[in-house]
Amino acid sequence: MEKFADNPDFLQDIFLEETWKNIDKIDSFIEEKAKEEELCVSREEVDSLFRTMHGIKGSASMMGFPSISETAHSAEDLFSYLREEENPAQDDLKTIIHLLRMVSGFLKRELRRMETDDEVTDFGWTVVRRIKNFLAHVDSENEPEGPSYQIAYTRKGKQIIPYTNFSMLIPQMERLANIMGKELSKEFMVKISGADTEVPRDIFDKISMAVLQMMKNSMDHGLESTEMRERMGKTPVGEISVEIQKAGQRVFVVFRDDGQGLDKHSILQMARDKGLLKKPEEEYEDNEIFAFLLRPGFTTKSRANMFSGRGVGLDVVFAAVSSLGGTIRIESREYMGTTFFMEFPVFV
Repeated sequence: MEKFADNPDFLQDIFLEETWKNIDKIDSFIEEKAKEEELCVSREEVDSLFRTMHGIKGSASMMGFPSISETAHSAEDLFSYLREEENPAQDDLKTIIHLLRMVSGFLKRELRRMETDDEVTDFGWTVVRRIKNFLAHVDSENEPEGPSYQIAYTRKGKQIIPYTNFSMLIPQMERLANIMGKELSKEFMVKISGADTEVPRDIFDKISMAVLQMMKNSMDHGLESTEMRERMGKTPVGEISVEIQKAGQRVFVVFRDDGQGLDKHSILQMARDKGLLKKPEEEYEDNEIFAFLLRPGFTTKSRANMFSGRGVGLDVVFAAVSSLGGTIRIESREYMGTTFFMEFPVFV
């Protein structure tokens, strides 16, 4: 606990340091290309920047910053386009450089906000839309036949994004449990079933983002310390489980923890303090009370640490679910744990 006590935000510090370095690589590329009269991008440059964006995307997803992760993901698609296109037009290359400037500018603004403890914004979605519009334009002669999360746009035509299963989520969950367990002095057991369920890549990314954020909240807020669990007559090791199932054109994800459950009275009080109540308190059902947790910036935690309490919480889960046209419902029992039921369409 020494590192945590000395610097409770050391994980975010690492994220900031690594991301600033990656932004420097992007900016160096942009500055170099700005000097060229005839733009030319080599395969080595494309591959290097693709890996840079992939690194930013993965780190941001792990930390629970969806707008940063999604923006980097869209920038990845720009380099996927350059991988496919042998001779991109000069105007298209200039547009890509301009879009990368927007990506870099957004990332730098968000990192500065983190450094001053301000909440991250959702401005990244504007950058994402512009990138998607550009990629749709270069493929204008091949109108996509499915939802955007299934199509990768190239000048040669539309390319179906390969399906992937959730096996890659297992090491991410285990790594997060290991990191947080050490820093919070708690023990966690992680279980996942249905890891062989296959979905389009973008659906996998968003569901994984949601699951990792729910894990952070459960391990920090919900699951008790070993000593507390033993006093309560529970097993000393907290348990988190994820069940994934596909039926027809729907994917169902159930996330459970066996922690202390949600305090609906504290949630209701916070909702009252924020002026969110629209009817008498006694008329609210449990599911309506728990739904307040999905609102941006809503938290009942009074002290911020590296895992929660900065306005980035279950609203991230709601954003990921909503972006896929899905639904989410929360059930919780005091001292018994909390369950999130999520449902997503594979095709919308």
